[in-house]
Amino acid sequence: MAVPTHTWSTTHTAAYNQAAGVVRRAAATMRAHGALRYQCPLTRSFVLITDDATLAGLARPQSRVHCVDCGETHLLTRDPA
Repeated sequence: MAVPTHTWSTTHTAAYNQAAGVVRRAAATMRAHGALRYQCPLTRSFVLITDDATLAGLARPQSRVHCVDCGETHLLTRDPA
């Protein structure tokens, strides 16, 4: 069985986009029917998360999310209540 080898040339450059950057915080609030809303710290637009799979991954009080508005990763902080 051959061991797969990966070279640096096959990794997409988007994977390194935020490797050295600071993750910006965004305050998230719970909305009706279990949705989560936050304001993008870059564009100041409100983003509503309604996807069940994404919401399941954001169950902790602090979770990272890929922002659909600006494309960066944000640290969502919210009240545990």
